[in-house]
Amino acid sequence: MPHPTDSRPIVLLTDFGHIDAFVGILKGVILSIHPKARIVDLCHEVAPQDIGHGAHLLDISLEYFPKGSIFCAVVDPGVGSSRRAVLVETTDYFLVGPDNGVLWPAAGRNKIRRIIHLTRSRYFLPQVSTTFHGRDIFGPVAAHLSAGIDPGAFGPQVSCLTPFAFPEPKPIAGGMILTVRHIDTFGNIGLNLTREQFRRFADKGFCMRVNQADITGHYHSYAAAPEKIPFVMTDSAGFMEIAVKNGDAASRLHVKKNDPVVLTARGEKNDDGGL
Repeated sequence: MPHPTDSRPIVLLTDFGHIDAFVGILKGVILSIHPKARIVDLCHEVAPQDIGHGAHLLDISLEYFPKGSIFCAVVDPGVGSSRRAVLVETTDYFLVGPDNGVLWPAAGRNKIRRIIHLTRSRYFLPQVSTTFHGRDIFGPVAAHLSAGIDPGAFGPQVSCLTPFAFPEPKPIAGGMILTVRHIDTFGNIGLNLTREQFRRFADKGFCMRVNQADITGHYHSYAAAPEKIPFVMTDSAGFMEIAVKNGDAASRLHVKKNDPVVLTARGEKNDDGGL
């Protein structure tokens, strides 16, 4: 995949937060190895050790970055264990991180070309800790890769990557049971239901029940919805979400990640006449 090396941004996704120095140290290591590296912060507020949260954010973000981008994703509850460190080369991107599922949805979306097990310690920091592989392994590899080192130089090629599957909607009589996939900073409740899956309910009228609350309104935008009343809309990634205009739906409905939501048909039109 021929891309000018200095044009490959390194995109960071971690659960490090911003209270400690971890993010700054990671960037310092990258710039020490490749001073011309361009570093982009995708997110450092992944819920601690939450592989699913990291996988979700990486999955919905990948396609919006230029081809050749290097994603360094460090959500690593198994740091120091036998889990592998890997570099995944896809059709358009590179992904560096732990082989624990966090890379899987995004890698599969863009077609995997090869998977490299990171074993060549010459591309790591001289001392590798058991607690900070972002600093000692993943950041250095991303930096060397951005400086032009061939992916094959980092270790042997392997045939598989640890999968991660988001829950699928479960069919029930007259509807399905959904799962809260994500809650964003505004309190919008992201569901494991795509716009296309929702369409057949929207045409007939629907009801979403969550924690004894029944939601029957569907709108195309936050602005079109009434104040204070939870409603359903399509988010920017093509999934359905529950929202409250100028409010926090998750707090209002006492919802947390992985909670169930029951979707059923009602046999009547939605507030805005469907999708």
